[in-house]
Amino acid sequence: MEVPYNGIDDDCDESTLDDDLDGDGYDLAEDCDDTNAEVNPGVMEVPYNGIDDDCDESTLDDDLDGDGYDLAEDCDDMNAEVNPGVMEVPYNGIDDDCDESTLDDDLDGDGYDLAEDCDDMNAEVNPGVMEVPYNGIDDDCDESTLDDDLDGDGYDLEDDCDDENPDINPDAEEIANNGIDEDCDGMDLISSTHQLSSISVNIYPNPAVNTIFVEIAGDLEFNVELYSLTGKLITTTSLNYMNVAEYPAGIYMLRINDLNSNQRIVERIIISK
Repeated sequence: MEVPYNGIDDDCDESTLDDDLDGDGYDLAEDCDDTNAEVNPGVMEVPYNGIDDDCDESTLDDDLDGDGYDLAEDCDDMNAEVNPGVMEVPYNGIDDDCDESTLDDDLDGDGYDLAEDCDDMNAEVNPGVMEVPYNGIDDDCDESTLDDDLDGDGYDLEDDCDDENPDINPDAEEIANNGIDEDCDGMDLISSTHQLSSISVNIYPNPAVNTIFVEIAGDLEFNVELYSLTGKLITTTSLNYMNVAEYPAGIYMLRINDLNSNQRIVERIIISK
């Protein structure tokens, strides 16, 4: 009987092979499986079949990317940066850690990915949420839905005393005697009209900040006196205006005297700052 690999034609029959038993053209010194003609140095390695097809251990059959994880664990065996030992990198569209439960997008789990969600770390902020005004948050991820300055007059709630009416804000012109604080200074402007010696006298503005005006509709010789509530005379003028900017904020009495008839009118005046 022929004894293989001893270099002797034991049975004197050359057809009985002593080496290269699988007849693939490679003897045992080169062939890592001399019983399988599909395994030899001339064959291309077939990955993931558990066989060293090309008889070259450096040609990987598994863990092709050499990251230490075989195909059973590695969800991308062609990329060494993807395996169960890697930390998930959000928003790159890759399952870096080979764990589908580790989210790559929609990190807050509200049903909206980063392309739609303006805060993917807060499930209460997304396009499906109703905007909550005055909280400083773009709840609905829509910048056109105002969070503050709802009336669009250029003033937020901190400055605007009526954020639902664009005609009421610190730049609005105060309309006297209408019961509305148009300019958000905390007071409604009062303009008072009186009769003095049958002549119409209009006093405005009230409250006043810098100047009180006395509008006389006719020929009248008069003076104007400003008193404190305790009756102390503070200042007097014969002009049709009085500068009150230097006086402290508070309540005062304004008296207008007809110098010919000694008739007078008195108006309660507020000076504000």
